[in-house]
Amino acid sequence: MTAESLSKIVEHSLNSVSLQDIKDAKKKPIKDQILALLKLLTGDVLGAIESEAQAISDYKESEFFRKYTCYLYELVDTTPDERHKFCQEIQEKAEDYSGNVILGMVDRLDNINKQRILAQLTIAKVHGSISIEDFFRLHSLLERIPWVDLKELPKYKDPFYDEGGDTELLFATGALEMIIIDAKGGSNKYILSRLGEMLLRWGFGIHLELEHGKGTNVELDAITAEDIDVITDEKIKASRPRYKDGSLYFPEGTISEGIEDDGDSLNNIKKE
Repeated sequence: MTAESLSKIVEHSLNSVSLQDIKDAKKKPIKDQILALLKLLTGDVLGAIESEAQAISDYKESEFFRKYTCYLYELVDTTPDERHKFCQEIQEKAEDYSGNVILGMVDRLDNINKQRILAQLTIAKVHGSISIEDFFRLHSLLERIPWVDLKELPKYKDPFYDEGGDTELLFATGALEMIIIDAKGGSNKYILSRLGEMLLRWGFGIHLELEHGKGTNVELDAITAEDIDVITDEKIKASRPRYKDGSLYFPEGTISEGIEDDGDSLNNIKKE
């Protein structure tokens, strides 16, 4: 099956048909699920189903249809008109045919669970809960974050650092933002970024109320009055002039009062 054929299947299934007819196929083996989808798209024309099914012999195509049918199952309650409007926005923003764009989006996701999240983000866009720009950005997060790390996102509703390694990856993708810099030698703390929060809210269905844009805090050790006295004494001691080898040396940046400069450097005044 050519890429053009796959693109047409995607575009037609989203724009033109009711998906209720494939709902019952969800419990069937994946091959039967694919056949149900093709039957829906071809109008069950005699011979068309068998020929299309034979064309899906390549593993890559079979894997795509496994992902795509999973994606469609989550959209069964949306109408063709709603999905058509969604596809129009996709096409306008991506400046490419919607079938090509969505085919690529679905195919690049490496875990079947991500297809369900992508479908929920699609529904959020259809209902106007997120912008088309954020839809593309959130798909980028889905694509770049491994599923094993994606599952850890809910931990970051509060400032958190995971020594297991997912923190750095989630931060690098833009799903987290640094909220606390630990100046005591420990680990910095991170919290969900705006995109990370949107991914949880509209992709996972986990609703949070986080505040953003208030800067980064720095955690310092508490300084006592005794600590301040020690620091002050050290500063005073360091600013005093010192004798060395019979000469009086002034620290750089200090001013010697009550001494007339007779042309010699103040850093070389002899002790009387």
